[in-house]
This record gives sequence, C-alpha cells and structure tokens, in this order.
Amino acid sequence: MKKVLLILVIFLVLSTIVGFIPYFKLDLLVSDKIQSINSPVITNIMWFVSLIGSGPIMFMIVGITSLLLYIFKFRTEAIIGSLSTAGSALFGPLIKILVDRPRPSANLVHVSVWLSDKSYPSGHVLTFTVFFGFLIFLLYKRFRVNMANIILSIALFLLIVTVGISRIYLGVHWVSDVLGGYLLGTLWLMFTIRLYNSYNGKR
Repeated sequence: MKKVLLILVIFLVLSTIVGFIPYFKLDLLVSDKIQSINSPVITNIMWFVSLIGSGPIMFMIVGITSLLLYIFKFRTEAIIGSLSTAGSALFGPLIKILVDRPRPSANLVHVSVWLSDKSYPSGHVLTFTVFFGFLIFLLYKRFRVNMANIILSIALFLLIVTVGISRIYLGVHWVSDVLGGYLLGTLWLMFTIRLYNSYNGKR
C-alpha cells in the first residue's frame, strides 16, 4: 500500500506541474541525446515499436491474445487483462484533456509525426505497461517457470522499456510524458493484479 501511495503522489505532483510547464530543461536534454542517435537500424526499431502501440494494431494484439487465453481455459485472465487494458486506453485520454500539455514542437525537437491530441501522459507507454506487464505477471503466476517463459518475459519487458524511448526518439513526447505514462501504467497494473488476485482468492 505504501508503494501505491508513493507512486500515486509522484504521479499527481508531476501531473500538476506539467499542466503549467510545457517542457523542462531535462526534457530538452533527454530528447537531444536520444535523437542524436543516427542509425537506420535504431530508427526502424523505434518506428516498429511505436507502430505496435497504434490503436488498430494494439487492439488486434490485445484481442488475439485474450482470445487465445480464453480458448486455452484462462478465461478470467483473458477478461481481466482485456478490460483493464481497454480501461487504461480510455482513461489516458481523459488525463491528457485535464492536463492539456502540448506536444513537443518542431522548433525544439525533430518531430517525425504530427499528432493532434495532447502530450501527457504517453498513451503508448500506459497501455504497454498495463497489458504487457500483466502478461509478464501471468507467465510467473499461472505458468511453469522455464527458459521459454523467461525469454518471453524479457522480450515483453524490453517492449515496455523501448516504447518509452521510441516516443521520445520520434519527437512526439517529452521524457516527463513518458515518466507519467509509466507511473500511471504501474498504478493501473498494480490495481489489475490486486483485482485478479482478489477474484482468484474467492474461487
């Protein structure tokens, strides 16, 4: 509970501050460092990871994964995982509207793609943290620990980490936006896990 409260307080404080400050010096510094990486391979990776988090593709990934879980008798996991991810995808935009922070501008960073919605928090980071984080939890909660599951867990964790970097690399978010996405995603994931454990405890 203390960890939840700490993360919640940090998120609320950060959300309040960024509502008044378009960007920090640290935002500019981190964006400059990350965007200074000039490699076609890195660029392709960043685009690919961000593409996974786009609405239609992420919806398809969540849908297919949940369907497979349901077919293989993990029905509770499928329902809670999909509903939690959908809930986070709906709640994120509400926070964006409330905070009303503008996206990074082209005169400050290199903007690879123009987006019309607000910047804080990063929706990609939020949904990745919630959905892929829940899958990592399930791999250790419901499946036998073996090399295949360890490798899959590492791959999912790297996706969660890389998507934050990709959003900064493409110039669509500040590092503080990404941090807000991780904080909110962690809170949402902790709530999801608690809900799942509570339901299983009553069965």
